[in-house]
Amino acid sequence: MKMLAKTAAAAIFGICAFAGAAEAATINLLVMQEDWDPESLVRNTRIQNAVLSTINQTLNAPAYQSRLRQYGIEGMDVYDETALTLNFYQQDRQRRTDEELISVVRSVNNPQMDIVVPYTIYARAVTEPYSGIVKLQMALNYRALDVRSGRFVGSDNLDLDTQGVSFTGCAAGLNGTPADPHCIKEFVSQNGEKLARNAGNKLALQIAGLLGRQYGGSGASQVETIDNAPINDAIGDVAALPSRGAAGSGCDNIPTTFSVTFRGFEQRQMNAVEEYMAYWKCALDLDVTGSDFSEITFSYKTRSDQQRVLRNVRLMLELMGVVADPQTQGSNEIVVEALGIREN
Repeated sequence: MKMLAKTAAAAIFGICAFAGAAEAATINLLVMQEDWDPESLVRNTRIQNAVLSTINQTLNAPAYQSRLRQYGIEGMDVYDETALTLNFYQQDRQRRTDEELISVVRSVNNPQMDIVVPYTIYARAVTEPYSGIVKLQMALNYRALDVRSGRFVGSDNLDLDTQGVSFTGCAAGLNGTPADPHCIKEFVSQNGEKLARNAGNKLALQIAGLLGRQYGGSGASQVETIDNAPINDAIGDVAALPSRGAAGSGCDNIPTTFSVTFRGFEQRQMNAVEEYMAYWKCALDLDVTGSDFSEITFSYKTRSDQQRVLRNVRLMLELMGVVADPQTQGSNEIVVEALGIREN
């Protein structure tokens, strides 16, 4: 009798475990290199393949796993184009149009794809007219489409530092030594992988937020709280923030003025951001230099270094419950772009 009870309990536990696992859905996804623009990098090159591998890996295991699970999505099942199309499609085709990419992915039947992600890479070397320094300018454009309906799911245009990133080491060509082609390709690949990681994490959140319910999830979970109050309500409690001033070892730097831009935030969030920055430790002065419906730029004078300012931005975003991408441009410019997530 005891053995029968143990067997029944084990069976019930197994059924419950299976049911719990079934709640977490996955999405079939295919990333494709789009190179119809003659100014873009052609597909199946060393740099392109490095970028493609990084996007695939990031989508397969995004950094924001907890956010995905809030939408009932466990992860993305990422497939390789060559493996899926080997039996019916010529693999060495280049400069493919949108029509060709969509036709190819819709021809895949086992397994059928839910989402297709065409992306394009642009890269060029530019020389500064006064110093002769050679810099890399690079951009990654992507968009995600529902394979069956053609519905737009998400997109972005990601750039490296708009001023360019200086080639270094053997990729630079110094003292009469020409730049090594291998080093150049490795340098460009590394920067392309950085863009690919950002694109993969952003896209994973956009897909999970929009398709979570459709693919078996229950949508976003209950709003996170701090002391039984919603996170967005906690941002108004400026009394709990550190007192303003320059005391402490972290405020021994020479005063520096940063240009900090917040893009894609709601008006109430912009107001909260302004109050936070005014109360950050080491703050000396805060002025608004530009503002419109979806963007605000602050001139922020502080004795903090750039690392501490970025840390303060990340902590503030976490408390506000906002997913955003803080990026540095040049030596004193920071751009924080909120990631728009639609849930239906």
